[in-house]
Amino acid sequence: MNNTSGTTSGTTSENTSESLSTASAVDDCAQVIHESWQRRVASLSEHVTEQGRTVSEVFEFREIVYGSDEYKTTLALRHQILREPLGLNLWHENLSVEIDQRHFTLWQRAGSLTGSDNSAAQLLACVVIVPKGLGWVKLRQMAVNSRFQRRGLGQRLIAAVEDILVNEGVKQIELSARESAVAFYQASHYGCEGPAYVEVGLPHQRMTKMLKPTVKPTNNREQK
Repeated sequence: MNNTSGTTSGTTSENTSESLSTASAVDDCAQVIHESWQRRVASLSEHVTEQGRTVSEVFEFREIVYGSDEYKTTLALRHQILREPLGLNLWHENLSVEIDQRHFTLWQRAGSLTGSDNSAAQLLACVVIVPKGLGWVKLRQMAVNSRFQRRGLGQRLIAAVEDILVNEGVKQIELSARESAVAFYQASHYGCEGPAYVEVGLPHQRMTKMLKPTVKPTNNREQK
């Protein structure tokens, strides 16, 4: 009788121990998944790069001046990306009209990825904004460095430009997109308008976007 009781007691203890061990393993697994998710959310919210730096530490958004050295750097990128593949030369175009246009750029900060303070800032993307009328502009000459394409940098530059424009009262942006770039602009919520047409020997599509001011949340305490 005692042996039976002892055996039953021992079996119960072993089962309880196994249950606790299994529960502990499940809890540990759940904790690992939770921590992994939290790290992912934190990474997305802070926009941390693979090198452990935030976006503001790696990238710099600038509006540059026509005729400056930075402007000449954008011309080189625009020629390389937008004209050279078509057998055209950007410098054969009338660039003097761009004195009344605005030029926005996205740069990789000096030494931000290499860790060397001696490395120069590198132009990643550029775009030109043409004032067309009250509350209306045209976006043109969007170019992204071929080494950094398909990383969301073009959308990042456009979003930064839109933030500035909407705060200045701009309500609509229009652009002429190459057929191959329509999906790129659609990702930034631009819509197609009218039929396709040919420009610089390629099919193009007119696209537009209505800008809406960002509504900032009010502080109830401040209202009181």
